[in-house]
Amino acid sequence: MTVLSGTYYDGVSSRGHPATLTVERLQAVLIYGEQRLQLDPNRLNIEAALGRMPRKITWQGNDFFAADASAELDQLVASLGKGSIMDWVAGLEKRGGIIVAATLGTLLFILGFGVYGVPKLAEATAYILPESVSAKLANSTLEKLDLALDDSALSDERQAQLRAFFLARGEVDELYFRKAQRVGANAFTLSQTTVVFTDDLVQLTSDDEELLAVYFHELGHARLLHVERSILQSVAWAVVLTMITGDIGGVGELVLALPLTLGQAAYSRKHEREADEFAIVELKALGISPLKLATMLDRIEASHGVSHEDELSISLDLKSPESPESPERTERPESISLGPQVEGSANKDSQGADVSNAREGLVENPNDAKDEESNFSRSLLELLSSHPITSERKAYIRAAAQDN
Repeated sequence: MTVLSGTYYDGVSSRGHPATLTVERLQAVLIYGEQRLQLDPNRLNIEAALGRMPRKITWQGNDFFAADASAELDQLVASLGKGSIMDWVAGLEKRGGIIVAATLGTLLFILGFGVYGVPKLAEATAYILPESVSAKLANSTLEKLDLALDDSALSDERQAQLRAFFLARGEVDELYFRKAQRVGANAFTLSQTTVVFTDDLVQLTSDDEELLAVYFHELGHARLLHVERSILQSVAWAVVLTMITGDIGGVGELVLALPLTLGQAAYSRKHEREADEFAIVELKALGISPLKLATMLDRIEASHGVSHEDELSISLDLKSPESPESPERTERPESISLGPQVEGSANKDSQGADVSNAREGLVENPNDAKDEESNFSRSLLELLSSHPITSERKAYIRAAAQDN
């Protein structure tokens, strides 16, 4: 015989009545107040366990009995053969060691999926996207960028000469030239279809093979679908965070920063190495030394007047703007973090100069409503040129140039 304590609900009102349920092999009796109900034990349906919450017992009527969780109730469930997988789960929930292990296992799985699974999933998805999607992505990005860019000052003949020289050695659908005073010497990959060169970059050298080295780096981003993969990674992270937190709105805001935190901190550096490797292979295939790429990186760095290491020191407040050890451009304010991640800045350390110039532009007309879109475009330009040139990267290129 099993005696259970709990609350009886008559199915008519929401009021509960203290009650007891006595269950024997052939009969069950529910007693509340002065009332007594005879029930068939075989018709009792017992709700699955959920922690220490009361469990609902029904018998094919509108009324029911909410039994307090107890060992006797667990035994009754077993004796009546009314158990389910949820009862096993409820048993696990009562064991502290299993809870800790399951929590750690879940966190490790989420971390592993974010670090390894998301990039693999994004890569596989990127390679099955129609090229038209990449073209639309590039067009929409270029529309925003053109709010902060000017038409190229290079002659039509010079542009045509460089297009013919570049595209004969590796095609993209669109190759644009733009004047970008706020960005300086740089090149961007907007998608697998589109690459942009700035006038300042072209004017850094009279050696078209050095410019070709930069083009091959950008072509590496395009061929390896780095832009598409980065965006898909950000979307996947947003989905994972939404599933964990259930906060779609909050995650929507957070995803704007994800490419700059998770993606840009790790995967964009990997993408830069992959693009460099692509350029090195293509240059060697044409009998051109990869040193031309390293030389261009030196030229770009010199054109902005500050090294990546100095930029890091300034951004981390390791060198104050007034410090004599600080580089000449010490007025760099905090970085802007905005927009989808777009790969392929040939100048990976130009962030400091770009941000300073961009911020100066933002301060000039703070009350101009039309500047809002332009400000976004400048921020996007900054993002495009935010990948660092590191001494290790240039050393890698120079080492690769020595290998036959």
